[in-house]
Amino acid sequence: MSFPFVPSEVEGPARRPHQLLATIAALGLAITSPIAHAQTPPVPAVTPSPAFDQGAASVLALLRGPASASDIFNPAFVAAVPEAQLAQVVAGLKAQHGEAQAVVAVRPMDARSASVDIRFDRAIVTFTIGMLDGKLSGLFITGTRTEGDSLDKIAADIAALSGRTGLVVQKLTDKGAETVIARNADERFAIASVFKLYVLAEIDRAVRAGERKWSDVLPLTQKSHPSGISQDWPDNAPMTLQTLATLMISVSDNSATDTLIAAIGQKRLAAIVRASGHAQPSDMIPLLSTQQVTGLKMPANTGLRDRFLAADDAAQTRLLAEAGDTLRLKKPNQIDTIEWFASPADIARLLAMLEREGDPVTRAILKINPGIPPVNAGRWGYLGYKGGSEPGIMAMSFLLRSKTGERYVVSALVNNPAADIDQPGFVTLMARLLDQLAGPPATRP
Repeated sequence: MSFPFVPSEVEGPARRPHQLLATIAALGLAITSPIAHAQTPPVPAVTPSPAFDQGAASVLALLRGPASASDIFNPAFVAAVPEAQLAQVVAGLKAQHGEAQAVVAVRPMDARSASVDIRFDRAIVTFTIGMLDGKLSGLFITGTRTEGDSLDKIAADIAALSGRTGLVVQKLTDKGAETVIARNADERFAIASVFKLYVLAEIDRAVRAGERKWSDVLPLTQKSHPSGISQDWPDNAPMTLQTLATLMISVSDNSATDTLIAAIGQKRLAAIVRASGHAQPSDMIPLLSTQQVTGLKMPANTGLRDRFLAADDAAQTRLLAEAGDTLRLKKPNQIDTIEWFASPADIARLLAMLEREGDPVTRAILKINPGIPPVNAGRWGYLGYKGGSEPGIMAMSFLLRSKTGERYVVSALVNNPAADIDQPGFVTLMARLLDQLAGPPATRP
């Protein structure tokens, strides 16, 4: 089985989607996936297989229960995954989607795996199955489609979330942005790691202006806390600009981000915030590093924080320079005061600017981590994404091009200073929303 996708975040790297397969493997689950097969030798052309039909029927039997795991799965899977764990995952699917009704499609992927659609009361859930010696060797939930869904229903579900929510969906045309749906689109929200889009936008501008090259080498100088991986790499490791930017966006690497912020400088970052059309640029000037945000929230830095909040942009920049390494790292809090702030409309304008002017490498970086399950993401010709989360903050933003050429930007935010966010539930909402924008699914075999 698999677990819900959660986009990249400031803390909690084990919950990010790029580590999803590793997390599953750590739990002892045998997973068959296209990613794994991409590294194996070519296989003969795929034809429909009775074994895959039997595998799909076995998944349905498991979902309907009772069914013995030893009758459905191969011995390695049974040894690795307790039946109680399977039962827990099945119960979760039923709670979310209702009862499993029927297999509606079986699509062979190669000689060993297939994609299977199963209809539930309220959705169609897509699984990837692996087969070995006539039994299931892997089972991976790869997407859902909610039956009878609509943008209005999704907007209502977002509005019903605990906390304060904001949403904007815009269609990009040659005449400008046309708003499809909006809720609190001009309100100020804490945006967590979505702020990294502003850093990327300045890099993009500098490359297009000939001031920098993607191949420029920078030392890794600003070690921060996870999320990310480069905090464990050697100090001053040589990194290309493209590598740092890729880490910053695809895995929300904080050390790469802070290294880029230090290299770019506050003057250039302030300029890109203004150029993007941010309605209240002072909310993002100076553009704080991840270390600075976390350090300013520490109880030991209460006095510095009070001076910072009372200062203007120039004085805040001086205070940060003077504080230096005293701003170090503990659990984030105070999301209403020390954060990166923008409205859904601000983020939409930034994404529209990148869509209009962005370098091809920038677009390629944005599409590495889609933020939603692969079946949903696969319905788009292009899907660029940056998300962010901290306790009490969830943000997901998308730059999209449909397979028929329609272009969209989507920015959704939720802030709740009193409680954490249901992150898997929020990801599901975004997958539903993007499915609606993509249009009806193609005819399935």
